[in-house]
Amino acid sequence: MNTFPAGMALLFTLLVAWPIATDATEHETPKAPDTFLTMTNPVTSTTDTLQEAKSLYENRCSKCHGTSGNGKGSATKDLEVKPRNYTDKALMETIPDGQLFWIICYGSDPEATEMAGYKKKLSEEQMWSLVHYIRSFAR
Repeated sequence: MNTFPAGMALLFTLLVAWPIATDATEHETPKAPDTFLTMTNPVTSTTDTLQEAKSLYENRCSKCHGTSGNGKGSATKDLEVKPRNYTDKALMETIPDGQLFWIICYGSDPEATEMAGYKKKLSEEQMWSLVHYIRSFAR
């Protein structure tokens, strides 16, 4: 039995599939300092809070994270690392409010993502309101 053609076929398949597989890999979001991870959202989730946060999200976040929070916004086509999918309920249940706040505030890894921080652009109350709105996608 000649295994050379089978081996070449396997090698070819791996070489073709490798770029596709690496495109699909997840980027690990930097972990917030412990002081943030223990924070709870100090802003009460009200209809007005969510409405303001929705407007902020639509203007600043939806182009990457998508209007439905699925991470498939119009600006993601050429991004190597895709934005977080906020509709994944199981995943979102593992992320503390303080982690979300910290990423909104300081951004993610600038070497790997386009997620910039909003500390100088939004108030703390606005960022905490965004945490509520982001969580609403997974409900």
